[in-house]
Amino acid sequence: MKKYLISIEKEPSRRLQQFFAQDTFKNFKSDFVVKGVKGVDVPTKDYFQLAVLGKKKALTPGELGCTLSHLAAYQDFLKGSEEYAIFFEDDAIQNQFYDLNELENNVKDLQLASGFLLSLGGIQLPYSRKVKGRFLVNKLFDQPILDIHPFFYKNLSSTYAYMVDRQMAQILVDYHQSPRGCDHWEELAYLKPIPHLYATYLFEHPPIEGGGSHSYIDAERQNFFPHHKVKVNLIEKIWYSFIKRILKLVLKSF
Repeated sequence: MKKYLISIEKEPSRRLQQFFAQDTFKNFKSDFVVKGVKGVDVPTKDYFQLAVLGKKKALTPGELGCTLSHLAAYQDFLKGSEEYAIFFEDDAIQNQFYDLNELENNVKDLQLASGFLLSLGGIQLPYSRKVKGRFLVNKLFDQPILDIHPFFYKNLSSTYAYMVDRQMAQILVDYHQSPRGCDHWEELAYLKPIPHLYATYLFEHPPIEGGGSHSYIDAERQNFFPHHKVKVNLIEKIWYSFIKRILKLVLKSF
């Protein structure tokens, strides 16, 4: 399994030291490939092409940098022959020690549908409470695994810890030909065949300071686009609300 650390930090940064001080990551430090793109360093012309042109909501430099970092990791993964890749952002926190080789074997034993993304953290956070689906019979290190219904892909956020298979990596490379936010997965539900999103809770994220909803990127968005609102078709909104109410009755939350 290919291992990636998404970070713009350079050794000997305190943030990287804290990350690799955790046993789960320390034992595999030499295996990690680091990918990091600073959105603020993207030339203005390229930023407009990648983050603004043709989008209902422009990406901030931080959002663009995050997406390009993950995208670089997907592309690197596809150059090799590994079956799976695992990705961590540098603020990921282990809940306990996990042997990443054992994690790979356990995921393989789950026999998840081809073309999958398995979120390893984020489903427990407040902004993912609306995510619904059906629980798999098997668990991962005693944690339940939610098979997310495509209708709720838009509600799953956070990319600080997750796994993909090769098919999903290629799907995401194609998906981000025009970069989206790295955790903006709503439109995956419109692809044929539909990719599979699963979620469990093995890794934690530090508390958000100041009561923000997602991260510093949200604060950045408020500074860049404080008055931006996306118009929603009223009929679509009513239909979406109706279907969502029905699904909430039959599906489960994490």
